[in-house]
Amino acid sequence: MTDLTPHAAALTDLLTTSRRPALGAFLPAGFPNWTAGIDTLAQFAQHGADFLEVGVAHHTPALDGPDIAEAYATALGQGAAMAHVISTVRLTAANTHKPVVVMSYWQPVHAFGPQRFAEELAEAGAAGAMIPDLRGEAAVQWHAIATAAGIHAPQFASRRDSDIELQQTAAAASGWIYAPAADARTGFQGDLDIPALHAFTGRLREHTRHPVVAGIGISTPARAAMVAPYVNGLVIGSPLVRPLLKGGEGRQHALDLLTAFAQALRPAPQMRTLPA
Repeated sequence: MTDLTPHAAALTDLLTTSRRPALGAFLPAGFPNWTAGIDTLAQFAQHGADFLEVGVAHHTPALDGPDIAEAYATALGQGAAMAHVISTVRLTAANTHKPVVVMSYWQPVHAFGPQRFAEELAEAGAAGAMIPDLRGEAAVQWHAIATAAGIHAPQFASRRDSDIELQQTAAAASGWIYAPAADARTGFQGDLDIPALHAFTGRLREHTRHPVVAGIGISTPARAAMVAPYVNGLVIGSPLVRPLLKGGEGRQHALDLLTAFAQALRPAPQMRTLPA
């Protein structure tokens, strides 16, 4: 078995040893443009993000709401390609010294070449890559490719999955399991069903010892504080992308909001997860 790269090992350490949930900040590569995006990710690291998630722009992002879909369209309209993703990862990892993970739908990865994708991400300093629309045998194959490159292959779990499906997801995962805080697309701003999330994370922990990372629906710092006791990490995406779409003072608003999210996770909440 190939050893983890130092960047992947650092993410494992972050998610398994921290006294509070790690905070991730998401931004599509090439948004608002290539240089501004790299600068924004660096500023995210300075304003409370413990790790950074770089999105691969896609023309039909089925799991995403209007904010991230618009950001992807903006990046694609400016010519964003996989080369921009690799460069964004390389510069962000080098400049911030924070773990960097990638989120991509399968089609761009398939077109680029899965093995090439994993190897170039590892060389660039990525800790892993999650492909949320990958299931079954295809997910198992991606896990093997990522493992050979020394990076993580986290998996997306749905609370509508059966126990057998959750077992399959856990078996095809490394690094962490992604558990949506809301059963919705990204950008959901409604109330969260915390008892349902508690039950879901409890089911996950019956099937895996992987850290559990939540996203989708964590629209405010207050909601982040509500979710925090049940997970090892949280990823904030649409709340940060939304002000950036408006331009102007949008970046400062996004940075101020990220700081508020970070503050909401301190002091460390009392973990209420069920035992693994």
